[in-house]
Amino acid sequence: MSSRLGLYLERLTLDDLLFLESELERRKDKYRRQHVVLVLQTEQRLMTSVPRDALNVLAKEMRRFVNDGAVAGNGVVMAYTPESSVVLFRDVRSASLSAIRLLTTLADLNGRLKQIGQNVGVKLGLASGDDILAAGSMRSVRKSAVVKRATQCAWKAPTGSLLMDENCAFRWEPRNEAMKLPLEIDGLTLYRTNPALASNSSSGEDEEKLVAYLDALVSKGISTLKYFLLREESRDEQSGQLAQITARAVITLESFDPQTMRNVTFTTRCPLSEYTAKVDRVFRLVSERGLGLVKHEESMPVTSA
Repeated sequence: MSSRLGLYLERLTLDDLLFLESELERRKDKYRRQHVVLVLQTEQRLMTSVPRDALNVLAKEMRRFVNDGAVAGNGVVMAYTPESSVVLFRDVRSASLSAIRLLTTLADLNGRLKQIGQNVGVKLGLASGDDILAAGSMRSVRKSAVVKRATQCAWKAPTGSLLMDENCAFRWEPRNEAMKLPLEIDGLTLYRTNPALASNSSSGEDEEKLVAYLDALVSKGISTLKYFLLREESRDEQSGQLAQITARAVITLESFDPQTMRNVTFTTRCPLSEYTAKVDRVFRLVSERGLGLVKHEESMPVTSA
């Protein structure tokens, strides 16, 4: 086929070649629009550091992790490897939802990877601009200036955070969450953020105890925890009124301490209306420390209803 194509091209005149080139550019131009690209990179060189027999498990779990994150923001995975992936979005808001999902569920990923003894850290890069990108076209990914800029942002980003160009920073919500950095790529200033970290923050004595609990686990070399999600009902006695039943969500973390040879647990409670935000916050704190989470078999589904 390639030899016949070469013979065909040799018979074309210069005008024919110029016409084909202009026609190709015209047809490609229908894909030119404002694109938002999120690049995820792992902190480790997984392809060379993981034993070959565990590489299939790693590749499968990483693909599942990336796909779940892309779905959260209605994104399209344009390129995937266990070490680096490219996801295409319509707007910055959708990309931020995926970034939140990826950073929140990282602990679950590390929990699933405990069977191969591997913990993963991720870095995110976000860029936007006028470009030609089409799902299924690896050539457009390789030639895209926006993909290249997002890749450079991910490469420069600290573990567990996101670096974006100023095009995305101007449309990031909340606006003051993105911190300007003294760095530039292609003449565009870079901004750093930790998606949803501030908005989901619930500082208080309970969270301080949780942070101390997690830091103690890290210092002891513990890498994986189990978590329970339970619904708890209790009666509140009020003067002059009948006892009223209230429901709360109970989140329990458990780990085995090899030094004392016993389980160490941490339990926090919250109203059902705050359950989703509370669980996301707990998972983010666990993910930031590179710990893995495994759901306990006795855990039950909890809803706000």
